[in-house]
Amino acid sequence: MLGLFPGDYPTKSHGKCPDDITLSIDKKIRGIVFPCLESKTPSISVNPRLCIIMFVQAIFSIFFASALALIFFTGCPAPSEWDHQWEAIQDRIRAGDLAQAQTQLQAILPSIREKGPSDKRYAQIIYQLGDIARLEGDNNQAESYYWEALPLIAQSLGPEHLRMADPLAELAIIYQKKDQPNIALPLLKRALAIQEKTWGTSDRKLLPTLKQYHVLLMLSDDHEGAVQILTRISHLEQTHS
Repeated sequence: MLGLFPGDYPTKSHGKCPDDITLSIDKKIRGIVFPCLESKTPSISVNPRLCIIMFVQAIFSIFFASALALIFFTGCPAPSEWDHQWEAIQDRIRAGDLAQAQTQLQAILPSIREKGPSDKRYAQIIYQLGDIARLEGDNNQAESYYWEALPLIAQSLGPEHLRMADPLAELAIIYQKKDQPNIALPLLKRALAIQEKTWGTSDRKLLPTLKQYHVLLMLSDDHEGAVQILTRISHLEQTHS
């Protein structure tokens, strides 16, 4: 198949393509994109509108083929408008521009909300708004967003999905700061169970949750449970060190 980008076929400048081959390739390309210009019957008039239509069709085919190639070779679709919006928001957060990130999230939320709770982007936006509120020190607002995110994640991804552990763990931290370990403990226990179901019980990624769980058990005066969790922590740290 003829190349469509520079370097796809030899050029004269590299000493690999004589004039006649270059002209032949150029003629073939013109024949593909503008076949009406290659008409060998002078008596048949050329319809300029037809040429334009065929040109547009050829360009569309090229872009479509490129998209299919991207999916085939990378295993994932081309970035969507949502992907670009989300990445721009993450850039704002990384830059510390939380107010602008929040504004962008609030701007796209209504259109996503219309699609219903089964759209995982709805939960994604609500959870991110909770994170922004937490980073700004507004724990009450963060708490509200995290609670709102939980059923949305459950409906869009499933109640056992790993993402469920994120708002559960954040809520546990908030209630720990409020000196309410009796509320924080079951939330974190649930988050830990979801993580263990996904990662297994001997993965180092469990360590942050286990360490927080140990603290909550100590605050709840469950010293026996705290010792058991501390043993798990020591075992994971020694095994993977």
